Amino acid sequence: MTGSTLKLEEILSRPQVHVKDIKALTDKLQKFVAGGADQLMVISDFDFTLSRFSDKSGNRCSSCYCVFDSAVGTNNPEWCRKFVGLYHKYGPVEHDHSLTIEEKVPFMEAWWQQSHELIIQGGFKKQAIDDYVAHCNIQLRDNADIMMKKMTNHSVPFIIFSAGIGTIIEMYLKHKFGRVEDNTHIVSNMMGFDEQGYVNSFSDPLIHVFCKNSSVMPADRTFSEQIHGRKNVILLGDSVGDAFMDVGVEEEQLSLKIGFVNHDADKLVDKYLHYFDIVLVDDQSMDIPNQILEAIYAKSH
Repeated sequence: MTGSTLKLEEILSRPQVHVKDIKALTDKLQKFVAGGADQLMVISDFDFTLSRFSDKSGNRCSSCYCVFDSAVGTNNPEWCRKFVGLYHKYGPVEHDHSLTIEEKVPFMEAWWQQSHELIIQGGFKKQAIDDYVAHCNIQLRDNADIMMKKMTNHSVPFIIFSAGIGTIIEMYLKHKFGRVEDNTHIVSNMMGFDEQGYVNSFSDPLIHVFCKNSSVMPADRTFSEQIHGRKNVILLGDSVGDAFMDVGVEEEQLSLKIGFVNHDADKLVDKYLHYFDIVLVDDQSMDIPNQILEAIYAKSH
């Protein structure tokens, strides 16, 4: 364990790293390292977790849904006004700390449903969406590509659990890597297309920020066999809801939760420390998760 302990001290010394309970984290990391890659699975949010919140120039990066308003912009200002209007209407509800999650849920369902209806009404073709994605400002966090490559090499199931649009995530990964690897699975809102290639539906059940749990798992999830028997799960997310991501594993699991605070650090760090084992502030990289994963892989050799 010496190598891993040294790594923990190094991790804790970094200014962007916040940990509430160092002993609990140390105990957890020891169990993860002892279990090795064979016991491990990773569940990650996509927007502003696997992807960057801001680019190298400090500009805000795009989320899955932003791909539409960024691309459509001047071509169809009326559609864009309605689409962005939903963000201004419902966004403040998502971040209103005076409301409980239960109180927010109906508003989130309305926001997602209305967004999906607008996308269907917008008459978007699959090829056009693919072009939008090819030119969009979604960027992976630094060294996220290394993280994904090594998970593939070590056959670690990687589940991208997103309240965004899974079809856009899939298109993005294909542009970036040429393919979606066999160990990588996307659980998200998937688009359906008609024979002419126009978006005509979204998958059920709808996945919004506060229902990322086993209740929205597709019945025919393709990764059941891959995750069977894996008792250690690393969760990566940038919202409190992500700390409860659950893909319906029957075995009792140990979770190591890593939360990214992308903005309002003075307000959010203490809150996130209640939910995440490690909180990373304004860190646009996957360096800390990669260090932890390296220690786990080292045990597997």
